[in-house]
This record gives sequence, C-alpha cells and structure tokens, in this order.
Amino acid sequence: MKGTIAAGDRLTAEAGAEILRKGGNAFDAAVASILVAALAEPALTSLGGGGFLLAFKHGEEPVLYDFFVDVPPKRVETPDFYPVYVDFGDAVQEFHIGHGSIAVPGTVAGLYRVHQELGVLPLEEVIKPAVKLAREGFYLSKTQASFIKLLEPIFTATDESKKIYIKDGKLVDERTKITIPEYADFLEEFSKYGAWVFYEGEIADEIDKICRENKGNLRKKDLSRYNVIERKPVSFSFRGYQVYTNPPPSSGGILINFTLKLIENLELGSFGSLKHIKGLVEALHVTSEFRKKHINSKLPGENINIDESLLNHYKKILNQKLNLWGNTTHISIIDEEKNAVSVTTTNGEGSGVIIPETGIMLNNMLGEEDLNPNGFFKWSPYIRLPSMMSPTLILKNGEPVLILGSAGSNRIRSAIIQVIINHLVFGMNIVESVNSPRIHFENNTVYFEPGFDERVIREAEKVYKVVRFSNKSLFFGGVQAVNWRFNGAGDLRRGGYVIKVE
Repeated sequence: MKGTIAAGDRLTAEAGAEILRKGGNAFDAAVASILVAALAEPALTSLGGGGFLLAFKHGEEPVLYDFFVDVPPKRVETPDFYPVYVDFGDAVQEFHIGHGSIAVPGTVAGLYRVHQELGVLPLEEVIKPAVKLAREGFYLSKTQASFIKLLEPIFTATDESKKIYIKDGKLVDERTKITIPEYADFLEEFSKYGAWVFYEGEIADEIDKICRENKGNLRKKDLSRYNVIERKPVSFSFRGYQVYTNPPPSSGGILINFTLKLIENLELGSFGSLKHIKGLVEALHVTSEFRKKHINSKLPGENINIDESLLNHYKKILNQKLNLWGNTTHISIIDEEKNAVSVTTTNGEGSGVIIPETGIMLNNMLGEEDLNPNGFFKWSPYIRLPSMMSPTLILKNGEPVLILGSAGSNRIRSAIIQVIINHLVFGMNIVESVNSPRIHFENNTVYFEPGFDERVIREAEKVYKVVRFSNKSLFFGGVQAVNWRFNGAGDLRRGGYVIKVE
C-alpha cells in the first residue's frame, strides 16, 4: 500500500495519488493536490489564499506550517469593499469582496517551504498533474459547479474572472470544459524560481498595480515581507489518544481542545441520543462563551493558557447548562512510511480579483466576518489573521490513528469534534464518522441536519432556537479523513473523494 488520500474532489485526490505512484511521499502528494484543488475546487481554495499544513514525519514530532494570510496596512480610506450574500438554502451568510478585501496570501510560500523541507520528488514533477489539467482542460464536478453557481456574484465580479468562468455568455457548469493555460505557465515559472516569482517578481508587481488602481490595500512590500511560520501544534490527551491541532494565533485548535476536554468524561450515550446531543450542544455553547471572554479579546500571538482551574470553572457552567435540558477545502494523506499530512487551505470565498496572466483569484479574508469578529479593518498591520482552520492528527503510542480536518468557516471545529467523537467514542468506522448527520451551535441557535430523533430536537427547542435543514448541507463543513488502516472518507456534503494507492 503506497498510501491513501481523502480530498474535496476527485481530480484533487487523483493528483495526489499520481504523485504517490511515482514514488513521492505524503508531502509531495499534498503539494500536488493543492495545486490541482485550485483548479478543481475554485470556490473553495486558490493559490491566492492561505492555509495550514500539519506534517507528521513518522518517528518525529508533528510540525504545523502556518501559511495563512497577513493583514496589510489600511492605506485606502474608502476601499473597494462590498457585501455579497450566499444562500445555503436554510441559512444565508454575508461576505464582503473587492480589492479592499484582499489579505497578504501565503499559499504559494507555504507549498514551496513544505516541498523544500519534506518532499522527495523534484518540484517540476510535482506540478505536472495541475499543468496538464490547466493546459488540456478539465470539467468541474457537479458539486463544485454548484458552488460556483452559489458564488456567482464573486466569479463574475471582474472582467478577468469572467474570462475564466463565463463561456459563451453563461456561467461555467459541469458540462463546460475549462482551460487556464496561464495557470500552467505560472506553475512552470514557480517550479523554476520558487516562491520568489510570486512575492518579489513580476507577479508581485502586478498585484501591487491592480490594488493601487482599484482601491485595494495590498502592496508589493507586504508580499516581500511575508514568511511561513513553523509552529508547535497544540497537543492534548483525549480518552487515551494524543491529539495535535492548530495552535494560536489561530483559535480553531484551542477551541477543539477546550470542547473535547469539557466532554472527555461525560457519558454521551449512543449517537443521536438526548445525552449525546445535550452534551455536545452545551459543550459548544460553553466553548462559545470561553471564546468571547478569553480569545476574541486577545491579540493574535498572545498566550492562551487553558489551566485546570479555568477548565474546572467552565465544567461547572457546563453541568449547570446540562441540568437545564444544546469556504475552505481539506486534504488528508497517509503514505506507506506512515508519514501523514492534514492540510486545510482556503481563499475565503474569493475577492473576485484575478491576478492577470496567472488565473489565480486573490482571497477576501479581510471581508469574512468570522475572521474579523471585532469589525472590519480593526486588526493591526502585519498580524497573521486568526482562523478556525484546524488540521488535526490523532496518535496513539506514536502511531497515526486518525488524520482529519474540515472546511466550513465557523463550523470547522464543530465538524471536527463530531467526527472525532463518532470515531473514538461511538466506534463508528471512518465513513460513518464523517457522513453521519451533524449539528452546529452558534448565537443561541442549534442547527440540525436531517437524521436526528424528533423527540431530541423538540427537547432542544425548549432551550434554544432551532433551525432544521431539509438536506445534508455544506453549511456543516466538509471533513476529509484517513486512518492508520489506510481507509479514508470524503465528506459527501462537499463532493469528497478517496483514493487508495496500491
């Protein structure tokens, strides 16, 4: 067995599988997959965004590569920054796009750093799957095409984006063959010159130019000072397992740690039972209170210490509450040497702004409310923007048991927590763990996917506002997971796909 890859799309997974077959390791496969995901999953990720990669080289301590976005200084008094509304069917979310929404992208630097430090194949080999698709053409899956339709105002926001995503006067769909040869050209330059081409070369000049001309804040000097940061992951025990996930300044990993610690010794009954839902909802509620008081009030990078007395304080609150009864893509890979990668990347929803002659859409991270909880343009310049993205690895006795992560904005942590509980507590197999119905708690509201007992939902309604989804929805995240048995699961909510490479 050469390895297993779980990704957000068939083409993304096939790219990683091709590299594993050629003798690449999990890290090579991750880079190749992300380069293809930018084509095959354009509503979810881009080289114009950022992300986090949790790397486990077998026998060594896991390392977190932080290549999320930096905040540029606000240089324009009234930037190009305006709202669009995304209708998930049962919930509507507001995002802001335009040149003023663009943060300093990190994905290109991150992929180059990971490849240089951990890859075994030449970069010119790793880019080949993406170069071939970009030149020869590809078709979006029905799921990915539906995401483009969902975000139509973004993908038709500029003339450059229309050149790619409007064909014969219509928005592209799963029947439209798409070619982006300029993306292939960029990758070939990238393989020759590395990240320099994006951060200090002609592309940096072009980004600077379009932002200056269109009321954006990003400049070439912001790009040239960007650095990938290697961090020590958050690490904690849960029911005999060791969990590693994303550390501060991102808050997702800390919140996953906090929630799992709250419920570690709770009796959760069976999946979907009142004990399960009550315990999970109230743990998520208490975590929200903890987030407001101990995370949102801190600056990125400021120490967040979950000591025993603080945890016990919130456990008491949890017990009181129990007595009352409540865009992004992810890739997980394991290779034959049991090296493991959990990597989450995002473009937000995209700013609508394409870097000319590259086919790369820049991010709208400064326009995502979840990433800017204290208001837009409030962060200090050059702070690494906090994120909910939480690539996660679970070990037992030093061996990888479960590698997972999720898409889904503010629903990332609740999705990851539920898959961990399903697999480690309820004993579900990896496919059931990922694709069983989920809940989410936010702003005193419990969101339910279909599949839960009506009596349990009615109990929740006695304490909280309840929103019932009529179908499983991408609103609840998109978890991709693999385990030590080389089994994997792709989240059906977002067209997830698994390939085992023999």
